[in-house]
Amino acid sequence: MATYEDQKRLARDPDPEVRAALAADPATRPEILYFLAEDEDPAVRRQVALNEGSPRQADLLLTQDSDDGIRTDLAAKIARLTPDLPDDRRTALYKLTVQALEALAEDQLVRVREILSNALKDVAKAPPNVILTLAKDRSLTVSSPVLEFSPVLSDADLLEVINSGPIQGAMNAIAKRQSLKASVSDAIARSGDEEAISNLLANGSAQIREDTLDFIIDRAPNHLLWHEPLVMRPKLSPRAVQRLASFVAMNLLDRVQKRLDLDDETLVAVADAVEKRLAEDTKQKLAEPQWAEKDDLDAQIERLFKTGGLNAKALEKALAQGEKRFVLKALAKLGGVPVQTVNRIVSNRSAKAVVALTWKAGLKPHFAAQLQSQLVGLGPTEIVRMDENRWPMSPDAMQWQLDFHAEPSHVV
Repeated sequence: MATYEDQKRLARDPDPEVRAALAADPATRPEILYFLAEDEDPAVRRQVALNEGSPRQADLLLTQDSDDGIRTDLAAKIARLTPDLPDDRRTALYKLTVQALEALAEDQLVRVREILSNALKDVAKAPPNVILTLAKDRSLTVSSPVLEFSPVLSDADLLEVINSGPIQGAMNAIAKRQSLKASVSDAIARSGDEEAISNLLANGSAQIREDTLDFIIDRAPNHLLWHEPLVMRPKLSPRAVQRLASFVAMNLLDRVQKRLDLDDETLVAVADAVEKRLAEDTKQKLAEPQWAEKDDLDAQIERLFKTGGLNAKALEKALAQGEKRFVLKALAKLGGVPVQTVNRIVSNRSAKAVVALTWKAGLKPHFAAQLQSQLVGLGPTEIVRMDENRWPMSPDAMQWQLDFHAEPSHVV
């Protein structure tokens, strides 16, 4: 083993490989490693960053290193050593480690913060302020791991993140947490984040109060993504089942009937709801359509178009009454496309083309979700998910969809 004097001499050796070897040696004295942390050669400084025997003072110095790779290696090392921190937060080792983690949690390089987040996501001893900084990060790859898994985050921390206007996707991670408390579930439910609410409903360990579930069910008819996780929620009340039965697809009601965890009262409610829906469907099929004759239907659409009544409200009413022929012809009229093109889109069950048709007809993006499910019959996993006020494709891409489904003679 080299003596202290030998190490001092090697630390000043003109050959960087000699200095790097010294920096990598776990037997090198802490003060020598601190000296090498400021070496002009990045290869030497990297070895100090990798050396688990380096003093925290040297690590703290390296958090400001200009070399991205060095800070990345440093983040991985310190995060790896964090579970072994002393319980006494008053020690110099604890304080210096926290300072280094704080600096790395705010590093300009996303990769450094990602490494830190993934390494600390399940570490119970991780400093709370560092975890909260990572949880609020504006990069989802940084915030998501700790938001979903970190045991350090309190309910108050999670509510703070939710109420701070987090980036898209952050609430999804929170919604997937194990044993989520009711107060946090309520905040997610009232956020209006469709995907996060879907994840919340699919999280069987999440506590959801009955009034919160009622709040979600009130809004569920227009959110297909929620239907399946809603009907599969554990401990559904008979009242909730009856409400769900009024709008979810029959195949989902069939799945509810096959559940083994529901009590007799709830199963009776499901059976009654299914029987009622079947009776309504039969009655609707036997009823004379409102616009039975082709000429009357065309004339009705033309009159509505001229008076400004051919709009989303009219189409929603027709969908509710099962008047699909009216909806098809109305979309063709509003979009200025041949009825044959509309029929071809529906027959092909093309979700993207339905979105394009909705856009061409001058309707709002959210209406495309209704058309995909109620007109075409697509399931929650088949539809193109819609933003409330933004189309998921460019105008050129949507026009391409329409051209693709048009007859050759109708393509310009």
